[in-house]
Amino acid sequence: MDALSVVGIELWLKVGCTAEERAFPQRILLDVKLEGDFAAAGRTDDLARSIDYAAVTAGLKRALLKNPRRLIEAVAEDAARWVLTHTLARAVAVKARKRALPGMDYAEIEIYRAAPR
Repeated sequence: MDALSVVGIELWLKVGCTAEERAFPQRILLDVKLEGDFAAAGRTDDLARSIDYAAVTAGLKRALLKNPRRLIEAVAEDAARWVLTHTLARAVAVKARKRALPGMDYAEIEIYRAAPR
């Protein structure tokens, strides 16, 4: 299986366990690894046989801006669900991270989901 990665998608989302934390958008970074068969795309140089990473980035931004969430786990799940619904990906790995507390770089979740067969 081949993989296409889109790394460092920057989103400003309302995420946090408290109302104060969700009051203002926070910077969330997403890394998305889409698995599929991209051999035909490589042989034919045809975008229709691949995954348009610009469309993935724009679609994720639209989808994830809709609702505030308490957890970055929910951000990752929603991103994975969107990718599997709107692209040719057979599986997806999503990593979501945000600054969480003073004295630490960030908190991060990484999930892997496959499309139903």
